[in-house]
Amino acid sequence: MATASMAFKSREDHRKQLELEEARKAGLAPAEVDEDGKEINPHISQYMSSAPWYLNAERPSLKHQRKWKQDPNYTDKWYERGAKIFQADKYRKGACQNCGAMTHDAKSCMERPRKKGAIHTNMYIAPDEKIETFELDYDGKRDRWNGYDTSTYARVVDRYLIKA
Repeated sequence: MATASMAFKSREDHRKQLELEEARKAGLAPAEVDEDGKEINPHISQYMSSAPWYLNAERPSLKHQRKWKQDPNYTDKWYERGAKIFQADKYRKGACQNCGAMTHDAKSCMERPRKKGAIHTNMYIAPDEKIETFELDYDGKRDRWNGYDTSTYARVVDRYLIKA
C-alpha cells in the first residue's frame, strides 16, 4: 500500500478500494490474505497492516509486526529449589557466623538468629546453597509463574485431603 506504484490512484480506484474494505468489515467479501497465506483481520487499521516504505513490501502483511529477533541469552530454566552443594563438618573462615554456610553472611542469613552461632559452637553447620544466575528478559523477570512446578501443587492437595 505504501509503495511508489500504489501511491498514485485514480478517484475510481480509491472508491473501489474503500468499498472493498467496507465489504470485508461487514463480512460480505473474503478477508485479505498476506504473503504466508494467513488472513488479515479487516478491522486492523491500515497503518498497522501496511509495512513501512523502507521494507519494500508489495502486499499488506503483519510480518513486520512480529518479533523477528530471538534473544540468545534467554533460557527457560529455573532455579533448583533447595539444592545444596557441600556440607561442612566444622566452621570455615569467611562463612556465615550464624549458620556456617559459605554462600552468604550473617546479615543476609535466612535462619533464625542462634543464641551461640556456628562460629562459636562449631555444630549444626548448614550446607552451602547452590547459587545460579540466569539472563532473563524483561518478561521473564516479571513472570510470576516462571519456574512453577505443578507437581508441588499435587502435594499440597494431598496434604489437605488427609487433614479433612
